Amino acid sequence: MPSCREMSELATDYMEGALGWRARFAAWRHLRACAMCRAYYDQLAKLQHLLRRGDLPPPAAEVEAALLAARSGQPPADG
Repeated sequence: MPSCREMSELATDYMEGALGWRARFAAWRHLRACAMCRAYYDQLAKLQHLLRRGDLPPPAAEVEAALLAARSGQPPADG
């Protein structure tokens, strides 16, 4: 059975059916036994669903500014 760290790396492949049957079964067993990984997987599934639907609201102005600053390597402006 994969560790929690390995499960976090396998979650997307598991969701997309990209794992072989042994890895898929091991991931399934881990998700059944680990509430933390199950919660992570559920959040990932919800996010993927929202991204596919395009229903994400735009970020708040300060969040957008911080993301753009991080992308450019500049410190965020104090507002």
